[in-house]
Amino acid sequence: MTMSELPAAMRRGRKRKTKVTNFVADFFAAEIRAWHGEQPLWKVFWIYGVATSASNVVLYVTAFYNGRIALQQIILPCFAAYTAWLLVSVWRCASKPEEKTWGMLARYLTVAWAANTILVLTFLQLNLLIEYLKY
Repeated sequence: MTMSELPAAMRRGRKRKTKVTNFVADFFAAEIRAWHGEQPLWKVFWIYGVATSASNVVLYVTAFYNGRIALQQIILPCFAAYTAWLLVSVWRCASKPEEKTWGMLARYLTVAWAANTILVLTFLQLNLLIEYLKY
């Protein structure tokens, strides 16, 4: 495969990277393409958005019920970062001309998801602060 045949996300600066950077870029190639809006909207929305976010919620709820405060604290910023990546990826993938109807709906849902995530993460963090103050 020549450089011109690679997706734009994989072509950027490929020759200047170290072996580790190339490995990470290759490992996360699909996610990098999603970030640049080069993945199908359905894949980013349903697989990365709904399924993976649901898995993250299950992980947090399990840590909550097991009283693992430190794990909860680690999960929250990771979930915030993942959600930021997801929101940008959905927004960019929704901008394709062939995604006109579904893209508009995905964008509206993305704005609602962002507002919900900010509120939920804020209240969960406040709950963790209360738990810290108990000790």
